Amino acid sequence: MRTALTIAGSDSSGGAGIQADIKTMTMNGVFAMSAITALTAQNTTGVTGIQESSPEFLKQQIDAVFSDIFPDAVKIGMVSSSGLIHVIAESLKHWGARNIVVDPVMVSTSGAKLIDDDAVKTLADELLPLAVAATPNIPEAEILSGMKIADESAMTRAAKVIAERFGCSVLVKGGHMINDANDYLYSGEYGSWFTGKRIDTQNTHGTGCTLSSAIASNLAKGYSLTESVTLAKEYISGALGAGLNLGKGCGPMMHAFSLTGKFSQSRSIVARLMDSVSDFWSSYNAHPFVKGIETGTLDPAKFRHYIIQDYMYLNEYSKVFALGVSKAKNLDTMQLFSSVIQAIAHVEMDIHKGYMGRLGVTQEELGSAKRELENLSYTSYMLRVAYEEGEAEILAAILSCALSYEDIAKRILRNNPDAGKHELYGNWVSCYSGEEYCGLNRVLVSYLERAAENYSDSQLEHLAEIFRACSLYEMGFWDMGWRGK
Repeated sequence: MRTALTIAGSDSSGGAGIQADIKTMTMNGVFAMSAITALTAQNTTGVTGIQESSPEFLKQQIDAVFSDIFPDAVKIGMVSSSGLIHVIAESLKHWGARNIVVDPVMVSTSGAKLIDDDAVKTLADELLPLAVAATPNIPEAEILSGMKIADESAMTRAAKVIAERFGCSVLVKGGHMINDANDYLYSGEYGSWFTGKRIDTQNTHGTGCTLSSAIASNLAKGYSLTESVTLAKEYISGALGAGLNLGKGCGPMMHAFSLTGKFSQSRSIVARLMDSVSDFWSSYNAHPFVKGIETGTLDPAKFRHYIIQDYMYLNEYSKVFALGVSKAKNLDTMQLFSSVIQAIAHVEMDIHKGYMGRLGVTQEELGSAKRELENLSYTSYMLRVAYEEGEAEILAAILSCALSYEDIAKRILRNNPDAGKHELYGNWVSCYSGEEYCGLNRVLVSYLERAAENYSDSQLEHLAEIFRACSLYEMGFWDMGWRGK
């Protein structure tokens, strides 16, 4: 399970601070831990007292967490003095903390000042440069940027100033001061708006804590910063919209509005695999061989050569599944791998045999054909994975081919709806875009998610390496088909 640490103050009324952070992290599917910077006496009407932790004790808390359960993300909230900020910055650098989100809390929702003037500069100079992202509201962004923010244009300029000054991405929260609920993220060279719907409620206590904690939780689960912000804004809209009404003042949100909803789900393993090929996956569809199928202009001689090579590939591909049967940890997976072998033998290979009959490929020619180097290298790699590694690794190797063919065929149909009716290539397009093939892919994906659900980051990175290698071999296979004999 992914983990996250909140370093923040305690809210005795439970709506903000570490109480809100822990609720949010739990609801967003990570194990929450905390290091308390200060105790506060507060409720929905205001803060009546603050008792700081000593720097020494705060360090002890942080060290105790990192030395035992290393967090996948860290959220930093209210830190009221320079001494505490020094400790946090040094501790995070010492432990090599990752996915740090800083919510530069300076003033409470009720207007109480929560940080001294010296600490503002220390926070900016020592914590922000360590962060993946900072999440200031308008007053905080004005302090950090040194400029007045009166409209959305000023929000974008301030975000860029803060990001360039402190070296982190910046999400400036608009709130009701500037717009209904639109926030602006500036990340390096580009910026983007995240729109939100206005929710008519006074119960907004802890919204900043909640948003930053949700972002940190999503980063811990492997989402990109943009994805993390998108999901976090959805979550906070749901919590606000649930209509909790407690206290006499600015009440808390209903953090637990979606106990088993999508926010608690981890990022899929297949999504992580797809990230590993994001730099070239879409280029499959621009490949001249694939474009030729899409437009119906591919030289039939090239397709003939490809079909022979792909038929021999499928023989070796089936052996990977056969080895998967021997590596399977339960009967369900054994039956799945066996059923795929049957599908290859009686669906894909039958289509290939039909093509070979139409294209004049004799049994003698097929029997004497040799696998091209691209074909031999690809299948040898997959078989090596199948012999040496486990169930999840075999599935990662298999899915590169399976998912890419589905993606290519569906994109062909989107670009040319008549491609499935082509006299030569229509059967190929229809097979790989059809429900029988795509449904089996969904089952393979679900089995991979189950097989690797407890994998560490290093194991998931290895799965991604296998998936990427096979995807590069796929590109080589298209090159081979285009080259022809």
